[in-house]
Amino acid sequence: MAEPEKGGREPEEKAPETDASAQGAAPEEAEAVELAPEVRKMAEGCFDRAEQATNRGNYDYAIALYLEGLRYNPLDVERGHRGLREAALRRRSAGKGAGLGRVFSQGKAAFSQMLGRNKDAMLSLEAALARDPQNILLLTQMMQVARRQNYTDMAIWFGELAAEETLRTKKPQKQIFTTLADLYESRKRYLDAVNALNQAVRIDPSDRMLDKRARDLEAAASIEEGKLESVSDFHEMIRDRRTATASATQQVVRTKEQLDAQYEELKAALDADAENPVKMQALADCQAHRGNIDDAMSLLKKALAVSGEYRYKARMDEIHMAQYRQRLRDLDSRIEAEPDRADLKAEHKKISGERNAFELEIYTERQKQYPTDLGIRFELGLRQYRTGRHDEAIVSFQQALRDPKRAVQALSMLGKCFFAKELYSEAQNQFHTALQKYELSGDALAKELQYNLGLTLEKQGKLAKATESYSRIVQQDYQYLDAAERLGSLRRKVEADEAQQ
Repeated sequence: MAEPEKGGREPEEKAPETDASAQGAAPEEAEAVELAPEVRKMAEGCFDRAEQATNRGNYDYAIALYLEGLRYNPLDVERGHRGLREAALRRRSAGKGAGLGRVFSQGKAAFSQMLGRNKDAMLSLEAALARDPQNILLLTQMMQVARRQNYTDMAIWFGELAAEETLRTKKPQKQIFTTLADLYESRKRYLDAVNALNQAVRIDPSDRMLDKRARDLEAAASIEEGKLESVSDFHEMIRDRRTATASATQQVVRTKEQLDAQYEELKAALDADAENPVKMQALADCQAHRGNIDDAMSLLKKALAVSGEYRYKARMDEIHMAQYRQRLRDLDSRIEAEPDRADLKAEHKKISGERNAFELEIYTERQKQYPTDLGIRFELGLRQYRTGRHDEAIVSFQQALRDPKRAVQALSMLGKCFFAKELYSEAQNQFHTALQKYELSGDALAKELQYNLGLTLEKQGKLAKATESYSRIVQQDYQYLDAAERLGSLRRKVEADEAQQ
């Protein structure tokens, strides 16, 4: 039975509230549109008076002027949006609360969005934010509305603010970072995209799709990183990031000098805020990349003790699992070089068994921590299958079917479980359904499903149908496993049977 492909084809993760304009339809306005000089002048006049009002401490009047200026020029992040936020933060520091104005503005924003008036929705959300500038929901909504209008730089700016605020909470929101990654990638800011995805993975270590996407982007990130001419450039890049984000997210680095520079930055950030578990984890991840596993584990244990949050335990487990994977990769290389070494094969079998038992324990624990997470359910099912717990794996994969991102792979694994239990008719149904649902016809997962369907049909004596499955494979990939050999053998047997009749 062919092993399931790790990757498969999974739909790209989308941010919430995405609509047609975010996918290429014409938005109300676009960043490339040039404002008429008189319109830009009117906006600048509003911003000038707003800055003066802010300096005088007349924050409500300043906010009104900023909103008026943004109605003329909604793309001015530096003077308009940033100035408005500064006035709002000063207003908050002066002891003024949100009041009913925020609720009223939120209601106007929702109504405008319902009517498709994205610009009006944006201004209403800005008015609500002016009264509650650290509200994560409002910042996230601003990011989404700006994204729908193709105001990418503005969306990134609000997304970074939302990221800073959510990292201050006990349960940061993963979706903010996945949306930021999409926005960064659209600007070819691959380093930032990978950083955002790595932060999302730290929030939800069970999401293997995010981890895979981060690894895929690292190639593009390394190209951009190669443009750094010196370590001083690297320091400058870090200083240009917002302090909270830079200390909480791990920069993707490759050279020892850059890792050392990153370590100093993160250590200084932690020294300045010694009880911050997020900064402990950032430093721990850096140490893990530097090969200092014991120090990384010590930092994560402290983060767990300080916060009591399970995600730090999960990060320690991820490091342990990575160590197992590395040991097995090293053994694979040695076995490939010395294929006759029985001792190496025995050690590989032993380490694989230990790895499978450890991961089964970890994902059983995670399923209890996050009982509704279907991604964890799928991963648990894989470990149950690998350790021969086929009945338990069937239950896990049947639950994982509710996750559309993993439905085809869950069907494939259900087929494998039924096959292992010699329930061939049931296995056939799973493989057949998976092939019907799968959109591609020639990739690794499609060939695996077709091959396993052929094996299942062959086990049931349905030789003519089995030959059809193997035939489809060899027409796409003649060297796929032993499909060509099986096809030839079955055809000869079918022909012999027909000749005897």
